[in-house]
Amino acid sequence: MKSLIVGALLVLAQSEVQNTVIRSIKYENFKGVSQDEVAHRLKDRGIHLAVEQFYEPQQVESARKVLQELLEEKGRHNPEVKTEVRQIPPHSIEVTFRAVKN
Repeated sequence: MKSLIVGALLVLAQSEVQNTVIRSIKYENFKGVSQDEVAHRLKDRGIHLAVEQFYEPQQVESARKVLQELLEEKGRHNPEVKTEVRQIPPHSIEVTFRAVKN
């Protein structure tokens, strides 16, 4: 396994990321937005982010931006969405999207 430990941050080598599978996706503080709406919007934008798929960091970032837009359309003023990616050994992750309350 190729990795570099910098402080408490684990940076995975590219080959490691390509073999990492998403085991769970969570949405926190998304009141007024259903998971069906989220799934539909992501699909419309061509963002492929689902459980049991390979993790692609650029897809997570694209999804975060789309979720911010969706919250703004739902009436939230200056919404902010943060992402957290948590390692689940040996080759899995959990992705959490958290809408920050303003």
